[in-house]
Amino acid sequence: MKAAVLTNYGNVPEYQDFAEPKVMNDHQLMVSPRASSIKQLDISKAAGKHYTNFDPLPAVMGMDGVAELDDGTRIYAMGLTGMMAEKAIIDKQNFIKLPNGLDSVKAAALPNALMGSDLALIEKGKIKQGDVVFVNGATGATGMMAVQLAKFHGASKVIATGRNSKMLDHLKTIGADKTILINEPDEQIVKNVVSTYSEAPFDIVIDYLWGHPAEVMFNAFRKIKLAKHLKYITVGGMAGSDIKLSSQILRSKDIELIGSGIGSFSSNVFQNYLRNDLPSVFDYAAGGQLDMNLNVFSLSQISTAWVAHGRSVITI
Repeated sequence: MKAAVLTNYGNVPEYQDFAEPKVMNDHQLMVSPRASSIKQLDISKAAGKHYTNFDPLPAVMGMDGVAELDDGTRIYAMGLTGMMAEKAIIDKQNFIKLPNGLDSVKAAALPNALMGSDLALIEKGKIKQGDVVFVNGATGATGMMAVQLAKFHGASKVIATGRNSKMLDHLKTIGADKTILINEPDEQIVKNVVSTYSEAPFDIVIDYLWGHPAEVMFNAFRKIKLAKHLKYITVGGMAGSDIKLSSQILRSKDIELIGSGIGSFSSNVFQNYLRNDLPSVFDYAAGGQLDMNLNVFSLSQISTAWVAHGRSVITI
């Protein structure tokens, strides 16, 4: 079969012939993959920079994806073997049937985007109907998803920040009620955050930037008399991995600082999300909701796709 094959750590996967996988027991099922997204975890593992590895090499890429069963039913599943191939093995008890109307490319890309947005909102933010959600760094792919999923979960208002004014305008069409430019002087950003809080006190801040933009946010909180408990969830560090934060802010304000990432969730949390929450998001997306910017490549273009910028999906 044809597959995206990694031969050595540090190399880019290549389009090659590879032995077709075999079903080893009654719990396994062979499927025909149709789409699989490239994730940062895939890239880190292939580069030899992740604490997990492929054993042995050469190995087929693709942790998960959309596949077809023999009867043509489309499913989303985690692969027991690599999903960027013409054939793959999955656990026959662990897949989700896809609704009509949801294309395979979007279905393949959604789960990874949801790990840093929907899972964070549900598990760390405990989002509920009527909450006000502030998304710091909303113009990236995962931030855009957080804006949309906050509204999906019933947020009464969603505030989005970013440096790209055109993207912020676009966010207003997909769920953001207010936007704040953060390529302005710190004093102006602080003023805008304080003013926005006075109009709609935040319940949840989900932060994809960290670094200096997070410091500006906490400086704004110094000037705010919080009306209620605030959960500040750090999900990414696009603007830097460290901040300078006075303990006085956390001691004098009702702020809960929370991290959200792969290492902060147990495997049971992931499995429960995939089983109980992901199907409803798939249904929502099938109705034409959830805007995503995706790059689409064929399996034969894997080497090009691997080094492309943005969120990429491989079609098989």
